[in-house]
Amino acid sequence: MLKEFTKWAENNGWDVVIVDDKAELPDHITKRYKIPEIWYEFIARMRVCQNKDYTKWFFTPWEYQNSLNPGFHWNEFELESLEYCDNDPMIIKFWDRHLPIYRSVEGEYSYYAIDTESGKVVCGYEPEYEDAAIVADCFEKFINKIVSGEIIL
Repeated sequence: MLKEFTKWAENNGWDVVIVDDKAELPDHITKRYKIPEIWYEFIARMRVCQNKDYTKWFFTPWEYQNSLNPGFHWNEFELESLEYCDNDPMIIKFWDRHLPIYRSVEGEYSYYAIDTESGKVVCGYEPEYEDAAIVADCFEKFINKIVSGEIIL
């Protein structure tokens, strides 16, 4: 799956940097979410996975550590929602279940996340990020849809 994806990325002008060693996810991720193994294996060796304009990217272990861009957090959309909804417990409940894996800040802000209870991949948009729609039954099908052109990033 990673091989097919990196070929797709290369053909579509994305920068993907693969490193030899797997990176661990930070504790604030592993304690909050049940980590899907297939997803972790996919991103564990990625250092960078972004489009050439730096407006769309997949979160890598380094992104979750906020080491690349401390001004734009991995959970920025959750933080925005909490700010505008006065820390609504339903917002927290939604994000406790949905692990963001991709973000776009090109035009209308959007994201993809894995529902860590069902394994499904969802997509949400601003301003109501939590009004998400299922786009794939699992992470592998999500990547296959990207590679086949069914999902356009």
